[in-house]
Amino acid sequence: MSERVVVEEHGLLVQDVDRGSPGQRAGLQPGDRLRRVNGHLIEDIVDLRYHTGEESFEIEFVRGGETRAVRVERGWGEELGLTFSFELADEIHTCDNKCIFCFIHQMPRGMRKSLYLMDDDYRLSFLHGNYVTLTNMSEAEFERIKEQGLSPIYVSVHATDPSLRGFLLGGGTPAPILPRLRELNAAGINVHCQIVICPGINDGKALDQTIMELSELHRSQTGLRGGVLSTAVVPVGLSKFRHNLYPVRRVGPEYAGELLKQMQGWRCNLYKSLGTRFVFPTDEWFFYAEKPVPSRRWYEDFPQFEDGVGTCRLFLDQAGRGLRRLPEACERPTKLTIVTGVLPSRIMKWFADELSRVKNLEVDVCAVINHFFGDGITVTGLLTGGDVAKAVMAHGPRGIVAIPDVTLKDGRLFLDDMTIDDVRSETGLDIRVCPSRAKEFLKDWLPQHVFAG
Repeated sequence: MSERVVVEEHGLLVQDVDRGSPGQRAGLQPGDRLRRVNGHLIEDIVDLRYHTGEESFEIEFVRGGETRAVRVERGWGEELGLTFSFELADEIHTCDNKCIFCFIHQMPRGMRKSLYLMDDDYRLSFLHGNYVTLTNMSEAEFERIKEQGLSPIYVSVHATDPSLRGFLLGGGTPAPILPRLRELNAAGINVHCQIVICPGINDGKALDQTIMELSELHRSQTGLRGGVLSTAVVPVGLSKFRHNLYPVRRVGPEYAGELLKQMQGWRCNLYKSLGTRFVFPTDEWFFYAEKPVPSRRWYEDFPQFEDGVGTCRLFLDQAGRGLRRLPEACERPTKLTIVTGVLPSRIMKWFADELSRVKNLEVDVCAVINHFFGDGITVTGLLTGGDVAKAVMAHGPRGIVAIPDVTLKDGRLFLDDMTIDDVRSETGLDIRVCPSRAKEFLKDWLPQHVFAG
């Protein structure tokens, strides 16, 4: 779900200029809007980096409605020293697909506009790991990926069978992906893929075909500079607002267990032939199947971390190290309630029990049922302020109530537009925002909010 905004004016807007940097020496200032470098139109920060690779270049910019130009000189490897308010100089490239599983199509009306923005922008894929379908782009944009070496990028595949993929993307025509991937790989572009599983549609033999054909594009098989390096397998998320949409089944415990067996078979075989397990089910599958989170080795180098593969393992490992460094006792009796979604509540309850080993510290967990989107949505990041407020009041919290930062935009705003202050006012509780990662929670947050008294 995108929280990005659409740029109203073309150009990269300078937010800050580092003192003594090439940008400052050239006279650039906050508020300047960069348009061109050596005559090349700048569409985004990637363009800027690409065209400012030399030691001397000309930047055209707008200040106070007036177009100006400056010559920038810098030493080899010296950073330009500019920070921008947004990374794109033009509008975000949006998605025209109508995927049968798209979560944005499952949202109620009346929420803030930015939540309904469906981006399918290859630049955000390169910069942030956003997944793109490669269907909402021109040939010139596709060529730019190859020319500028935008690698790796992240591609939503879902199925390699063209007709099945076209159906999943909501179109009436086939949507072949393998030719596009081969072309990118031949140009030296590495790709990480994603498959959103819709039970009974792109699973079973269709999933076997997809994994097999993607694995055949791995560099060890093709000998090319670029290749398909990994594939994440994600369970479909279904809200209660699926009105007039294609019927999709929910993932259950038995189904999740069978899929994990299927994936494990592929992982074992591919490790022998590719030197990597290649296929990475996201953490949700283990919770749905009521199985333990795998060991650190299972995740290799976390190639699909941003897609939710290994976040729980990293939390557990960081917690294990950080818990050993805690003081033996709090100076005074302290009570703490940690808010979480239903899905990760098992891990958070373990974490709370371990924290409660500290003398004078009592920690419990409030697992919030997502009434806003429906109980099929169980992750912490999609909790709303209204559900959190009701849940903590019913839970009977004790002392400090910790809200994970992943539930909030800019540290203050929930998805339903309630602010953290609104929840404080509604509940009358001592509610504080905490890091969602165990390392920051134990090293920085806990000492400041609990052990500091």
